[in-house]
Formats: sequence, C-alpha cells, structure tokens
Amino acid sequence: MMRVLKPLQDKAKTGAGKKLVLPEPHRIRFLIRGEGSVSAGAVTIECCPESTKAGKFWMELATIPVPADNGLAQYYTEEASGVFRARISRPVSNGTVTVTPLVSRGRPDRPDRTKVV
Repeated sequence: MMRVLKPLQDKAKTGAGKKLVLPEPHRIRFLIRGEGSVSAGAVTIECCPESTKAGKFWMELATIPVPADNGLAQYYTEEASGVFRARISRPVSNGTVTVTPLVSRGRPDRPDRTKVV
C-alpha cells in the first residue's frame, strides 16, 4: 500500500522544488505529470543520503523527460532513506510539470517521520 504525499513540484516550469525527507527506508514511486502541450523539459530525481549533511551532496538517480499532452511518467526506487528532490533540470516549455511522491507505508508500531519540506 502506498501513501500519496504533497507534490515536490506543483505546476512548475523551473526550480529545485520541495524535498522529501525519509528517515527510515521506504519504497518510493514518483509520478511525473506534464500539464498542457509540453514541448520540452526534464525532471531529475536526486537523493542526498542520510550519511551526508542534508542537501550538501545530491546524487542523480534518473532524468525523466516531461510527458507531453497531460501524459504521465513514473520512476520507482527500492527501499531507500535520505532526502529526495525532483529538480527541473531542463525548463518546461508550453506547459508545466507536477511531481508527486508516493511512499510505502511504514511499520504500524513505529511513528512515521516522513515529510515534504
């Protein structure tokens, strides 16, 4: 079962967006939705492992072209923890992009400290 969180990018054309903080390992699915008649643009999914200072070292996981005509693309990770972001690495033209993270549910006996900041 996956839980939908607040978007990391919300109808954006440029920028680094918000960050997803995962103190404990979870499976993550990123939904990348192009809105409008998008003709260019790309989103790079990046991770900053917990072992480094948060936000100081970003590791590229994947670069996904923004889908045209209100299309949807997806990116999955195995169990991972750390800080994640969906940076717009090529500006979006003729539309916008929304990137929404979905995370696996944690153990019911532990508090969930997952958040979007």
